[in-house]
Amino acid sequence: MKSILLPLMFSIAAVRAHMQLNYPPPFGAENNPHRTDPVDQYLQYPFNCCGRKTPFPCGGHLNLLGTPQGAPVASWQAGSVQNFSLTGIGNHWGGSCQVGFSVDKGKTFQVATSFEGNCPHRDGGEAASGQNFDFTVPADIPAGDVVFAWTWFNREEEFNMNCAAITITSGAGNSDTPPAAPSKSAPAQPSRSSYTDSQGCTCTCPTTAPLARSLLHHKRAGGVNILPAAELEERTDRVAYNKRPGMLIADTGNGCKTPRETAEVKFPNPGPDVVSGDGAYPLALPVGECGV
Repeated sequence: MKSILLPLMFSIAAVRAHMQLNYPPPFGAENNPHRTDPVDQYLQYPFNCCGRKTPFPCGGHLNLLGTPQGAPVASWQAGSVQNFSLTGIGNHWGGSCQVGFSVDKGKTFQVATSFEGNCPHRDGGEAASGQNFDFTVPADIPAGDVVFAWTWFNREEEFNMNCAAITITSGAGNSDTPPAAPSKSAPAQPSRSSYTDSQGCTCTCPTTAPLARSLLHHKRAGGVNILPAAELEERTDRVAYNKRPGMLIADTGNGCKTPRETAEVKFPNPGPDVVSGDGAYPLALPVGECGV
């Protein structure tokens, strides 16, 4: 009986799997030092899950900008190598992520780095200690308070987005001139589901996956991306901030759909800095009216 129950418990845990941004602390998160309102319990759930329409972008938290609860949680120099980390109750065995910035209070978001596959790290567990990712802040992003965004597409046609307030300090290449608006992105239909959790959220996640584990373009140690700082900085210096593409928005009922189960997202317009995954799944482009 015990041998039957253990796989069943694992399967139930897997279908409830969701992640959220841990660092920098996002708006509404338990670890945000400026939060005084109740914790947003939906930060780790996909958009439009649990019988609710999720406000876009940033889960509706941009109304905190300009208030004490929307104060910056970190200060990053333009052109510097920084990191973000994830945490949650399960990692969906990977997916693809993007991080980027808005310098116009959330009207537009431009890509900093695209992680194509193995984001979150499928072997990194759910704790933040195993879910660290390095990226470079664009060298010419305007100095001042900006919105940092993390987006995630799992293999269940689900989308999540968390945002945090960041102060950008001057670097060698930035200026105070606002960038031009990026290209428009588009969102897609909510995925099918076969399990309803205690929050009323219906989601599905396969419990099996290919066994391939070879690393392609980056190395990992303890779940952390290790890329030479000079390599990261050199890549992102090639494209001006106002020429970077908009972040992909899909799987929100907007007519743009990502692959389901068999592949991880290959971004149609990933920007100048792309981190490849581990090759456990093939990459595939989204389909539909994706606007990128």
